[in-house]
Amino acid sequence: MVAIYGRWCGPNWTDGQAISARDYKLQGGDFKGSCVDALDCACREHDKGCSGKSGCSAAADRKLAAKAQWIALTNPKLRNVAQVVASGIALASLTRSR
Repeated sequence: MVAIYGRWCGPNWTDGQAISARDYKLQGGDFKGSCVDALDCACREHDKGCSGKSGCSAAADRKLAAKAQWIALTNPKLRNVAQVVASGIALASLTRSR
């Protein structure tokens, strides 16, 4: 469980808590918690997609990676952290069975 950025970016980091997206949902989480910015909101959407019974998919990971890369290219203040998110989730997508 690692907080990478904001309230939503990081493995098993959901709404500012060290908890998986699935467990967050099972405990009544609604994925409506605030985001600190566009990158954090992209991570929130990814977490929401990963909260189902089947967990995260490679397609959801690629979508977050693309969004984070776009943010890295267009927002100098977030460039470094967005690149970390993009690279990390791209690597994670290689481990997905679906």
